[in-house]
Amino acid sequence: MMTRFFKIIYSNKLFCLLMMIAQLSVLLLLSAWLGDYSKYFYTFMNFLSAVLIIYEINREEEPGFKLTWVMLIAIIPIFGTLLYIFLHYNRASKKIAVHSDEIRGHTLKYTKQETDVLQKFSETYQEDIGISKYIYDYSGFPVYKNSSAEYFSLGDQMFIDLKDELRKAEKFIFIEMFIINLNGRMWPEILEILKEKAKEGVEVRLMYDGMGCMSLLPNDYDDTIRKFGINCRVFAPIVPFFSTYQNNRDHRKIILIDGKTVYTGGVNFADEYINERERFGHWKDNAIKITGDAVSGYTSMFLQMWNTSINKVKEDNYDKYINSVSDGDFKEGDGYIIPFADSPLKKDRFGETMYINNLNLAKDYVHIMTPYLVLGTNMMQALKFAAKRGVDVKIILPHIPDKPYAFWLAGTYYRELLGAGVKIYEYTPGFVHSKMSISDDKRAIIGTINHDYRSLYLHYECAAYLVDVPQIKDMESDFVHTLSLCEEVTEDTIKNRSLVTRILGRVIRLIAPLL
Repeated sequence: MMTRFFKIIYSNKLFCLLMMIAQLSVLLLLSAWLGDYSKYFYTFMNFLSAVLIIYEINREEEPGFKLTWVMLIAIIPIFGTLLYIFLHYNRASKKIAVHSDEIRGHTLKYTKQETDVLQKFSETYQEDIGISKYIYDYSGFPVYKNSSAEYFSLGDQMFIDLKDELRKAEKFIFIEMFIINLNGRMWPEILEILKEKAKEGVEVRLMYDGMGCMSLLPNDYDDTIRKFGINCRVFAPIVPFFSTYQNNRDHRKIILIDGKTVYTGGVNFADEYINERERFGHWKDNAIKITGDAVSGYTSMFLQMWNTSINKVKEDNYDKYINSVSDGDFKEGDGYIIPFADSPLKKDRFGETMYINNLNLAKDYVHIMTPYLVLGTNMMQALKFAAKRGVDVKIILPHIPDKPYAFWLAGTYYRELLGAGVKIYEYTPGFVHSKMSISDDKRAIIGTINHDYRSLYLHYECAAYLVDVPQIKDMESDFVHTLSLCEEVTEDTIKNRSLVTRILGRVIRLIAPLL
């Protein structure tokens, strides 16, 4: 017990937590001190607050963010103004944005749209031409044809398949992960395979998010990994004092093998994702394995992020990796795949746009799984409009949440959505971590993007847009099966929730964009 106590006391996690608390305390104390310093300064701060409110109202931004900032600055002018300046003046993120644009320019020539593929796509899927052009023109990811997919309805299934594919690697393995947990079964087993492959001469790269792994990995874990012959990089390593760039987390999950196979979805490297450890009941997650030409999009995506850092830009040997496409036997009926990525440093919100597009194009149904429901104005209107025009809109959410405040927040949208005809269900066996949107057995989005502010606006994310891919029917079958294990949310459900949690949800909703 004492050993564990001292480990906590001297841990990097405790230091980071204390530094973040100190950071917030300094802002609070500074705002209080400046408020009492002089009437002239107080007048100046009020003037600055008014300027910031006008600026924020006129910014090209989601209305929810505007409302939150206007409220904070108006109610507590000095603290709100200092916090606004502190969070928006982010030199590190600006450097990353500049480097990211430069690196993206290097990779664009490897992801050019094949004219014959686009021609065939446009002949059959005229409604999707606009969205495919948008993704290609503004993010550089084309429509791919010569590809196939395999859907996994649980992380347990993906884990077994992943280990087999990793053992087959001959050239390279690239991994980009949000969460890695040292303890348990999943990561240790994967790490052993990676170590063996590195010894065989396979190039292995691992990148994990500094904030996502803050409480799970030692501060110097990247050094440990390098000793195994694995190239390792930490995205946005924790710099807890007066730094905010780690707020933009790398939430992507990408596992690339030889440029021929890629896995993506909701599954991180921790035992709860494969139900080896029970945290919030049964963990319902999903993933997809893609093989063929579409893997090139994910290889480009990974290399862009890998070579983006605060201090330097590295020119990689892109020919060696992005052109390593599969030569498998693909059928004409395998459909089309459009990989896409989201960045908080861009004005275009591809994840939100793709989800809304799926709702707008649907004629019969849109079925959604998401762990969180924290909706901006555009997403809320799209959900309601789809339901009001007769589309069967169903959303599956957790019944046992991982974050109580997220559960309370989701509940604040229930009544309005139900009133528009949207049907909401909660997965009674446990926690839903799947992220997908399916429509009409014809289109689907699957990846890492939640239906909340953080995923849609603040994280680096990735997903696949599937059009007439056969596995869409597997995804829908999984949705129907999961639905059979759910409890439908009704007006009575809402009324039976405690008054305290309903009030807390409404209060938290005021600052939801900042959570």
